[in-house]
Amino acid sequence: MGEFMESQEYQSFRSNIPQRKICVSDSETWTIYDAGPRTVSCPLIFLPPISSQADIFFKQILTLSSMGYRVISVEYPVLWTIEEFCKSFRRLVDHLQLDKVHLFGASLGGFLAQKFAEHTHVSPFVHSMILCNTFIDTSVFRKTGSAQTYWMLPALVLKKMVMGTFNKGLVDDRTADSIDFVVESVNDDSALCPSVKEEMCKCYPEARRAHLKNGGNFPYLSRPDEVNLFIQIHLQKFLDTRYSAIERNSDHGRLHQASTQQQDDIAANDHSIMSS
Repeated sequence: MGEFMESQEYQSFRSNIPQRKICVSDSETWTIYDAGPRTVSCPLIFLPPISSQADIFFKQILTLSSMGYRVISVEYPVLWTIEEFCKSFRRLVDHLQLDKVHLFGASLGGFLAQKFAEHTHVSPFVHSMILCNTFIDTSVFRKTGSAQTYWMLPALVLKKMVMGTFNKGLVDDRTADSIDFVVESVNDDSALCPSVKEEMCKCYPEARRAHLKNGGNFPYLSRPDEVNLFIQIHLQKFLDTRYSAIERNSDHGRLHQASTQQQDDIAANDHSIMSS
């Protein structure tokens, strides 16, 4: 499965961050990694893309938890509708005794994050979102005749179908490794067409935008330093409030001022992470 799973960093993650199975109903069991202080009741929760599992965010979990943030990465149970997801996810966060959450959603995870925020809007439960290479609706996926048969496919076949839609080409080593970690197929282009990205921007006109010059569809693996920095910038405004993802009044995770060049790098490239 590539260089990532053989790396010392990944082995450290698996050795130090236990995997938990949480059953929220007779047929719904979530797999999670929960790192950082349990006293934090408004953590950052990572929602993965369809082709990935909870450990895809291991670089964020290791770095941010070491700084004092509480971060949780989840893996979905078998669910068939958006409503089922929203209800099951709410049962999970209730089980974890969380007050509110910050969500980082990638691809499908970003779509589900938006739907959960919409589902709980009467009694707001999502305090903020970071959306990475995602979309606002699934109409783009209805244009294929095979869509109606997805539910019958084994996970491995579905993953290969998803990854098979990417354009193959030469990529740098870190991007290639990031894709290999997810599934054995490669590309460095964004899986989302420009029109999908434009629609995202229209829906969140006040959101801050961060672009990565390269990194493919999985920048949290191939460009973790930039992604982690942007997450810290996003969460910094909640420090010393009840919605902090780090223990209040703690100096442990305060962000050192990024250099002007670092901030310029975050704000000027092609693959977007959006926060609102």
